[in-house]
Amino acid sequence: MVWTIRSVLTWARGYLQAKGSESPRLDAEVLLAHVLGRNRLDLYLDMDRPLMESELASYRVLLKRRSEREPVAYILGHKEFYSHDFVVNREVLIPRPESEILVEKAVELAPEQGEVFELGVGSGAVIISILLERLDLTGYGNDISFGALTVARENARRLGVEDRLSLHQGDLFRGMTKRFHLIVANPPYIARSCEHELQEDVRRYEPACALFAGNDGLDIIREIIGQASDHLEPGGRLIMEVGHDQRGAVERMVKEDGKLTLRLWIRDLAGADRTAIVERPHG
Repeated sequence: MVWTIRSVLTWARGYLQAKGSESPRLDAEVLLAHVLGRNRLDLYLDMDRPLMESELASYRVLLKRRSEREPVAYILGHKEFYSHDFVVNREVLIPRPESEILVEKAVELAPEQGEVFELGVGSGAVIISILLERLDLTGYGNDISFGALTVARENARRLGVEDRLSLHQGDLFRGMTKRFHLIVANPPYIARSCEHELQEDVRRYEPACALFAGNDGLDIIREIIGQASDHLEPGGRLIMEVGHDQRGAVERMVKEDGKLTLRLWIRDLAGADRTAIVERPHG
């Protein structure tokens, strides 16, 4: 049998669907386009093209990985975020669209010639995107994971911001004495008790240290709110992504802390209060 793009995609969609993929058609097309070094549109313009045996062999390997629920981003080794292409692997969380809110608000709120710090940079997608949008800013970031920092440094180099971004290994604010105009954070905020509710792709492959934060999902958020005022300039702001149902808990923490003021909530595309903007008042 001669396998063409059309016939192999038809088979692959059925195969991935049977294996539980939530997007079998998209997955099949993206993986085949990767093997052929083309984009998805090219596939539709050349559906009757026969595939070479070497191409089929490479495609089978990728399909097998996806059938075992490995995320497509890890299979391809990259993920688009804020219109930029970022290297990703299993050392880092795959960037999500809702985290683009962090970039949008940081670009809007950062003062001219300001300094922005990201707690837990992961792949570097957020802080690098901020620096790409605002050429006047200087960026800093840390991560507890050496593997994640390796990925972030590679992305900074590829996207040309390594001269404006300083990265170091560290856990939240520990050992830091500097204050910033703006701090951004997308901390772990999933409760361990909710692990069974996650998609298998996430639960099996993405780094647990970037997902889970204690029994209620709030352990890291508590630490950030409790220490943020010591690391913000007067009038400085913390922009932080939280869980879709954590608004009430975050508001109570800020009120109890007494050194910060909660200025604004930003909703995600699903209508959930996803991003909190907190300020250290002047005086």
